[in-house]
Amino acid sequence: MLRKWLVFAIIVTGVIHLATLSLNSSVLNWVFKLLPMVLIIVLAVSSPSADKLKMYKVLVVIGLVFSIVGDALLLNNGNEWFMLGLLSFLVGHLFYVAAMIRRWEFSLLTLVCVIPIGLYSWLIGWQLHNGIMANSDNSDLLLSVAVYVSVISVMCWTAIMSRNWHASVGAILFAVSDSILAWNKFVSAVPASGFWIMLTYFAAQLFIAGSIANVFGGKQLSKGRVVRM
Repeated sequence: MLRKWLVFAIIVTGVIHLATLSLNSSVLNWVFKLLPMVLIIVLAVSSPSADKLKMYKVLVVIGLVFSIVGDALLLNNGNEWFMLGLLSFLVGHLFYVAAMIRRWEFSLLTLVCVIPIGLYSWLIGWQLHNGIMANSDNSDLLLSVAVYVSVISVMCWTAIMSRNWHASVGAILFAVSDSILAWNKFVSAVPASGFWIMLTYFAAQLFIAGSIANVFGGKQLSKGRVVRM
């Protein structure tokens, strides 16, 4: 019951943030950008997990904590704050990768997913490279952005290899959110970018946190058979 109420509160506070983006209120922006993440962390901490998934839960929670720190840093303007926020999210993704590896379920189908993920990473990385180098003020961000694209691509792949649909959906949505953010910042303006970035971001973190106990139900494939999580 608690988890259902938490999910409801996360959705409500997230919608409030999306609805108030156009108001340009720093107070509302800080409160309703960070509050959904606080609730998502509470959801993750309060989620039950099997003994073999205890470390998975710990690693996901740590990743969420680094994410909310990144959120707070990105609320400030300037490339130095962007770099710090990027670093915090980068560390968070490394914890997500470590978590997903613990649920690794090998299959040829999921292994093949490395091809579209790698292709997408190369294509968006190339566009970001061109956009960043076109502006000398952003040139010092190139290496950091390239590393970040590589790490979030690995995170997506390991999430898919975990064969947990919550983690897979969350990782893909995270990549979509960051792609919109990066494209809008370095390549060209994306209509309603703030709305789409935060919508996919909140959904991504909710699904990743939900992967601890499969909050939204469903099934997971394991060693050739279907099991209820």
